[in-house]
Amino acid sequence: MTTTRSRSAAVLPRQLLLICLALATARVSAGRAGELELIEVDPDATTALREAGSNRPFVAVGVNYFGPDVGWAPKLWHSFDPDVVRRHLEMLHAQGYNTIRVFLTLDSFHRRQGEVHAEGVAKFRTLLELCRQLGIRVIPCGPDHWEGIPEWRRGADPFADERILRADEQWWQVFVTEFKDEPAILAWDLLNEPSVQWDTRAMREKWNEWLEQKYGSIENVVTAHGVPADQVAEFGELEVPPSKANRNDARLFDYQTFRESIADQWTRRLIAAIRRGDDRHPITIGHIQWSSTVYLPGVQHYSGFQLRENACLTDFTTVHFYPLAVPRPCDGPAGIAHNAAYLEALLRECGSDKPVMIGEFAWYGGGDIRRDDRIVLPEQSLEDQVAWNVKLLEVSRGRVCGWLHWAFADTPSSLDLTRRSGLWTEDLQLKPWGRSFGEFARDATVRVDPPRPIAAPAGGLDSDRRTALTDPNPRPQFE
Repeated sequence: MTTTRSRSAAVLPRQLLLICLALATARVSAGRAGELELIEVDPDATTALREAGSNRPFVAVGVNYFGPDVGWAPKLWHSFDPDVVRRHLEMLHAQGYNTIRVFLTLDSFHRRQGEVHAEGVAKFRTLLELCRQLGIRVIPCGPDHWEGIPEWRRGADPFADERILRADEQWWQVFVTEFKDEPAILAWDLLNEPSVQWDTRAMREKWNEWLEQKYGSIENVVTAHGVPADQVAEFGELEVPPSKANRNDARLFDYQTFRESIADQWTRRLIAAIRRGDDRHPITIGHIQWSSTVYLPGVQHYSGFQLRENACLTDFTTVHFYPLAVPRPCDGPAGIAHNAAYLEALLRECGSDKPVMIGEFAWYGGGDIRRDDRIVLPEQSLEDQVAWNVKLLEVSRGRVCGWLHWAFADTPSSLDLTRRSGLWTEDLQLKPWGRSFGEFARDATVRVDPPRPIAAPAGGLDSDRRTALTDPNPRPQFE
């Protein structure tokens, strides 16, 4: 997502014994303290990863982790307290979860250009040690803005600015070298929900270079874009098209294609930097759901990361999904079926032979969502939270290799559904959805689902990409 403990969840002795027996005899690795192995992609499986040494399948089930009291946006590292984190991890472990995803930040890890910040590394090592003791794997997400943006990076384009790209390459190489043999790390996630920017100085420069390389002459640009010659400048001076819908406009479609090339170049460069320091851990990207074209609010919302093509560069695909298509679950019963169809279409668009993980998903329950005392999402009951999330598991089971819920606990300072999307309440009482997802975890982590294909829609492809990227239909393309 783009942006005081009272008691731990109790597990009855008999229940704990049954869980331990299940884990001991399971065919699937569920995470065993003290004997973790590195995780790798199984080239013959899409519903599980595997342990590198034993080849035991590994299905990731867990949460995007930050405590409920670390502020908004979450400031896990500024507020890092090993005792508090340990208590939370023990709660997760007791419910059967085997994976957490955490968000590294610029201020705690990349404060100075191209340099790894030692204080952040020390805190991350502590987190890994705590997780290793409990058999929990960690997916660290590349440094982002949640704890502040250093002066050297402010206003810069992280995807197209060469100075920033070189700094990030240098940072990743040094950072991963520190942890290249760490079995508690499941995979490196390059960045949370990256989206190529629309109109920056770096984008304008590279847009002109891209056009010149593709067309060779201004005359060819004029012909391809179907515009009068007197309205087209010389290479180096061509403007970026406005971020407004213009159905099947050739220039706008070219620009979306160019944005995809920027996304792929960024991905290649950071992966190459990581591989110079660590050739053992898988690499993924936590894609926003607007990397899919089946439902885009506007042309500028498209991330530029084409799910199917960009997946060729990473080891497995990670996508995020929230039921945003209207009607939503909070709009009535039809919202659940409607967004289930949306999810299925998104998973179909991933379309790669590589595994897909749902790296974020959630709904809320236990009240409404307010911002500045204004209701932005209507009240949903605890049972409503269960209903949507159970539907998501139903649609995705047999189609993905893992599920990471957003978030660990209700977060009172949040300005979005994170306020009530937790598995636990803000005072750490297990919610009905937390109980249900825990039961799911204890099952899904000990047996691999057989692959379940997604049938092609009756009309063929879900969407015409050219139309979707130049004039997103107000009605979702999956209807």
